[in-house]
Amino acid sequence: MFIAADIDAFKADFAAGLENMLTPTGLGAFILVLANSMQDRELFARLSAPLSQTFAQLRENNPDGPEDDRNVFAALLASGIDALDCWEHCPQEPWERVLNPLRSLRPARVSSDVFREIQQPFDPSKFHFNKPFLRPEILWEGAWSGGQLRVLYNKFPFAPWHLLVVPEPQQCLQQFLTREHHVRMLALVAEQSHSLPGLGMAFNSLGAYASVNQLHFQGFMRETPLPLELPRWQHNGGLEAYPLDCLRTASAQKSWQMIEALHAANQPYNLLYRADACYIVPRQGQGLVALPAWAQGMAWHEICGVFTLPDLAALEGIGAVEIAAQLARLRC
Repeated sequence: MFIAADIDAFKADFAAGLENMLTPTGLGAFILVLANSMQDRELFARLSAPLSQTFAQLRENNPDGPEDDRNVFAALLASGIDALDCWEHCPQEPWERVLNPLRSLRPARVSSDVFREIQQPFDPSKFHFNKPFLRPEILWEGAWSGGQLRVLYNKFPFAPWHLLVVPEPQQCLQQFLTREHHVRMLALVAEQSHSLPGLGMAFNSLGAYASVNQLHFQGFMRETPLPLELPRWQHNGGLEAYPLDCLRTASAQKSWQMIEALHAANQPYNLLYRADACYIVPRQGQGLVALPAWAQGMAWHEICGVFTLPDLAALEGIGAVEIAAQLARLRC
């Protein structure tokens, strides 16, 4: 079993884990629960009261914590949390725009670096998923298909039921995909999508807005297709060209051959794993193409056609033409 026996059990465990995480001294946990509560109306209703209570306690206790958490909490103190609401989805066919104000507070970490190398040694002095203060953020740990997986909540989610999936966490593997983990992820999504409908996984290589140099995938539950998955595009058998080159295949061998070639060329890329296919999108490295003010980054979710925006002003400045043009600028 991966995480839970079915989608109802998963959502129940997800919500209970968030509620149990809140403490009067946990800055990081509060930020995580607040950000996750905003993705779903039922979650938001369930967690609003305990979040308000915890916010007041934290304001009074002024606890210490990692610098990233203290900076985010200072921003929340300045603005308050009463006006916050659930994410607002604003389609702009064929793309999607989502208002998500907390996402803009996420620390950039290595996603702010200018791309140089797709492979870099793991650095234990930088942020990674074995840090002791992250233990409360673990949703599930266990064995799957001969390997260990650790699943954490995403602290600043932007996809529905957003997860961080870390293979062999104690090995401190760098964010560089191997054939073994690629094949395992293909199999996991294909097999578990029956019990967890809409399950998907994504991967950002270094240079493609991966923010942590420890091997990890980003999981989510979304039954509707992402814009990249729409049948209108040529890579899905349609007539229209996607703004970026994209290979779609269900073959582990073919997809790995493509990924190996990208590695050999020091070429950044984003991956999307779905039940019936793997999508491979080579793209320009981060920092090599100027981004407009409304873009908070261009990782897998944006490459798949969904743009997270911090406020209405940003929303009003981005339409279908601007999105397609920005994606096209990242084409290799």
